[in-house]
Amino acid sequence: MLVGLPTVERVLTVSEVAERLSVHPKTVYNMLERGELRGVKVGRVWRVPSEELEVFLRGGRAACEERPLLREYTRREIRRFLAADKVDEETMRKVEQLLCQ
Repeated sequence: MLVGLPTVERVLTVSEVAERLSVHPKTVYNMLERGELRGVKVGRVWRVPSEELEVFLRGGRAACEERPLLREYTRREIRRFLAADKVDEETMRKVEQLLCQ
């Protein structure tokens, strides 16, 4: 074993994840799209690190736990940009409604 080099983590295909979860592959795609299961999209192909599947199976992460923070940051930043451009409150509210969809 080489010391100091990172280990290569095993990644699973959608079919492998579906088999381990006893669900249809489409269910896995839906879980990935919703952020319930973390994965990496390489081109048009999803891969799931085995560690992420283990975390999911243990119930270790709430679904989409990072998205609310990203959404809040985005809303705040857009509001600041709109205010700097002197956009009226009604337009700001409409933009916020679009961001929350």
